[in-house]
Amino acid sequence: MDSGQGLFQDVSHEFHDNSIYAQNLISPDPDNDDWMSELKLDIDHIEEWIRQDNGHFSFSLCQVNLCFEGVSDLSVSFSFPKSSITPLPFDRITRPRKPVRVHGTDYSKFVWTIELNDRRGGRICIHATGYRFERVGKPVTCEEQCIPKHLRLPK
Repeated sequence: MDSGQGLFQDVSHEFHDNSIYAQNLISPDPDNDDWMSELKLDIDHIEEWIRQDNGHFSFSLCQVNLCFEGVSDLSVSFSFPKSSITPLPFDRITRPRKPVRVHGTDYSKFVWTIELNDRRGGRICIHATGYRFERVGKPVTCEEQCIPKHLRLPK
């Protein structure tokens, strides 16, 4: 792509249609020499699309923490017009191929954009140094693309 934007996709993880069940912004703790903020997204990660004999799909889902590290410049925008609040599905995650320098230092971060399927162009934008992908529990098979609340593991 000429713009320098690239689809973020870990070799073993695709995030399209994964649902965000919860967000947690973890602040730094300077008193203990911890200067890094973290954005933790509790997501329902689609491990596998399973085609049924009738042509419909079921899904193998695993509860996952997608944790962005060294977070700053957080911007969140999404809405739920005239409906109940439901998990937010990802459309895609993008970031430039090259990091940006922070305040003219040798320290750099990537600008990440998480675009959502919320019909209004919702997105989460952050600067972050990287991410971690942490599985929580074992995969479950569901008819929908998100894990029902009663099957989710407590945090």
